[in-house]
Amino acid sequence: MKLFGRRAAKPEPDRRTLITGHCYDDLALDAALASLRDGDLRAAQTVLAECRDDPEVRDLRLSNLSEDLVGHVDEIAELAARHDDPELWLLAGEGFVAEAGAIRGAGWASSVGEDRFKMVHRTCAKAIGPLHRAAELLPSDPTPLVALMSAGMLLNASREQQDQVWEEVLRRCPTHYSAHSSRLQILAPKWGGTEEEMMTFAIETARTAPVGDALTAIFPAACFEVYLMAKSRVDSSQWRELERTYFSNERILTLLLAASDRWMSAERPHPRAMHAHNHFAAAFGCAGHSERTFLHLFGTRDRFCTYPWTYLNGKDPQLVYHEMVSEHWPADFHPRSPMDLSPVFPGQES
Repeated sequence: MKLFGRRAAKPEPDRRTLITGHCYDDLALDAALASLRDGDLRAAQTVLAECRDDPEVRDLRLSNLSEDLVGHVDEIAELAARHDDPELWLLAGEGFVAEAGAIRGAGWASSVGEDRFKMVHRTCAKAIGPLHRAAELLPSDPTPLVALMSAGMLLNASREQQDQVWEEVLRRCPTHYSAHSSRLQILAPKWGGTEEEMMTFAIETARTAPVGDALTAIFPAACFEVYLMAKSRVDSSQWRELERTYFSNERILTLLLAASDRWMSAERPHPRAMHAHNHFAAAFGCAGHSERTFLHLFGTRDRFCTYPWTYLNGKDPQLVYHEMVSEHWPADFHPRSPMDLSPVFPGQES
C-alpha cells in the first residue's frame, strides 16, 4: 500500500460528439453560407431581406455570414454604394467589424501592440458609414445599431456615444438578445465600466425580461464576467474552489434559479436559445446544482458555444462541458421534466 504515493489522476470523462460553430437551427442560413463560400453573395442578401421584421433572426444570420466575409469586405462596400441596398450595407458594416475583431484577437487589451491597435481602428472605422446608412434605410431595424455597439467598443467610443446608440436600439427592439450582450460588455470593468453597474443591469434585465424569453441568460453571462476578473487575481490552484464558492453563493444561486425559471417556465422559441442554455448549464454546473445543470445541458442539444466555457478552461473548454455531463447527466434519463419549474423572482408572479 502506498501511503505517500501521488494521488491518481482523475480519469478524463467520456467525450460526446459536440457540434461546434453551429449554435443555431436555421437551414436557410446554412444554405446561404454554402453559397457564400462558393462566392455567391445573393443568397446572403436574400436570407437577410426575408427576416427584416424579425431582428433576432436577422442578427443571428448577419453575425454568422460576416465571419465568411473577412478579406472581401471592401468589394461588398463598393456594391453597397452602387446599389444603396440595406442588406449590402449591413454585410459591409458587420464585415468590417469582423475584420477588425480578427485583427485584434481575443486576448486582453494589454496583449495587443500599438501597431495592431492602429490597424484595428482603421479597419473598424470603415464600418461606421455603412452601418449608419443601413440604419437610415430601415428606421425600425435595430440590427445595424447592434453592430455599431460592437464597433464602438473596438474604437473606444465614449460612454456618451455608446449610450446614445443603446437608447436607439431599445427604441427599435427593447428585448434584443445580442444588444443586451454587447451592453453587458460595455458596462463590464474590462471595458471601463464597473462590476456594480454591470450586475445591476444584468439583474434588472433578467427580472424584467418577458416570461419565456432567453434574454434572462444575461444574468449568468454577467456572473462569468465577475468570475473572470476574480480568477485573474488568484493562483490557478484556487480556480475550481473559486468557481464553486462564487456560483453556489446563496444570492447568486437564488438569482440564477429565478432567471432560469423566468425563461424555462414558459420557454418560447428563440434563435439564441442554445447560446442561453450554454450559459446556464455552465453556471449551474459550477454551483453543483445537478437538476438545473442537466436541464440546460439537455437544452444545448450538444451545440457547443466556446463562451462561457473558455472562461473555465481556456486550453480545453470542451473538457469542462464533458465533465459536467459526466457528473450531472442522469444515467437513467428518459424524456420528462427533471424538476418542478416554479416562478421567478420573489414577489413577482408573472
